[in-house]
Amino acid sequence: MDKIAVLDFGGQYAHLIANRIRRLGVYSEILDGAVEAKKLTGFSGIILSGGPASVMAPDSVKCDMGIFEMSVPILAICYGHQLVAYSLGGEVEKGKVREYGSAVVNFAKREGVFEDVEDEEKVWMSHFDQVVKMPEGFELVAATDDCPIAAMANFKKNIFCLQFHPEVTHTPCGMKILESFVEVTGAKREWSIDSYIEDILKEIKDKVGTRKVFLMISGGVDSTVAFLLLDKALGEGRVYGLFVDTGFMRMNERNEVEAALKAVGVTNLHVYDASNEYFEALKGVYEPEKKRQIIGDLFLDIQGKVAADLNLNPDEWMLGQGTIYPDTIESGGTKHADKIKTHHNQVERIKKLTEEGKVIEPLMQLTKMRCVRWVRN
Repeated sequence: MDKIAVLDFGGQYAHLIANRIRRLGVYSEILDGAVEAKKLTGFSGIILSGGPASVMAPDSVKCDMGIFEMSVPILAICYGHQLVAYSLGGEVEKGKVREYGSAVVNFAKREGVFEDVEDEEKVWMSHFDQVVKMPEGFELVAATDDCPIAAMANFKKNIFCLQFHPEVTHTPCGMKILESFVEVTGAKREWSIDSYIEDILKEIKDKVGTRKVFLMISGGVDSTVAFLLLDKALGEGRVYGLFVDTGFMRMNERNEVEAALKAVGVTNLHVYDASNEYFEALKGVYEPEKKRQIIGDLFLDIQGKVAADLNLNPDEWMLGQGTIYPDTIESGGTKHADKIKTHHNQVERIKKLTEEGKVIEPLMQLTKMRCVRWVRN
């Protein structure tokens, strides 16, 4: 199956780029921004994501220069746009103003991935640094009043660079650009959520082996889909769900969640009333990040307590979670990302267990949109 790599430089939209490409029928895989070029062999195209750092900072992540010699189409977005210029002999400087929000881009050329745009388009900007000199072989494609090189391209090498974000809905022409990039790569549109499910099921079987999974399940879309996938891959007897009532739910919501889970086939379920533990642990705590840490740690404490009460051998059981990609990147869990907030399923104790191979998260490469579609089908 053809696939496109999304190199993650810590931008909060990296998962959204991957999601957009998958919607176009091509599988996309998110990889570290500094991945070795040789590991990208077999990809039809490469997308360089945005990121919070300045390419001029000595400690900012740089891509392997070998990717520019691979003869593979490249689409570079925001930080990626600046990185291409910086890496190939152009110049990047601090802008006179920071562009954040809607902007109007005027296109001087409409070729390659830009062939379907209008002469003038509204786009979404989020940057301070900007490219002020293009590398040799690049041509000016578009500009705004405040950003003289809002897009550039080396049409001979199929390297297309945008300062704006085509992956967000605030850039109406964005999907046209992404679709045109898919066309340039020549990637066949063979990916679907159905084929991906088969891959996930195989991955679950390989990773779990002979063990079983104790899944933290909330009744929400993410953890419910994770339970059903695990159950389908391993069989009901090897998956156990733990629903923790924190005491902060709406009136009658606990009963509604239990009924909803049973309605979709979650029968191997243990419900634990932890309202007193949570009320006591969070008493007098007002700082949001501290609250999140307490909530996440207490979930693990309760999971351990219930597992012990059920006489579950820890060597035979893995911890399962319905973590999706945004949970990870918003928690600063990818190598170059800034932390927005710590999700309860990404506290430090979870990360340590993950490193030890004791956690399985079958939805890690997906976002909510795909999960909802699968449940409905």
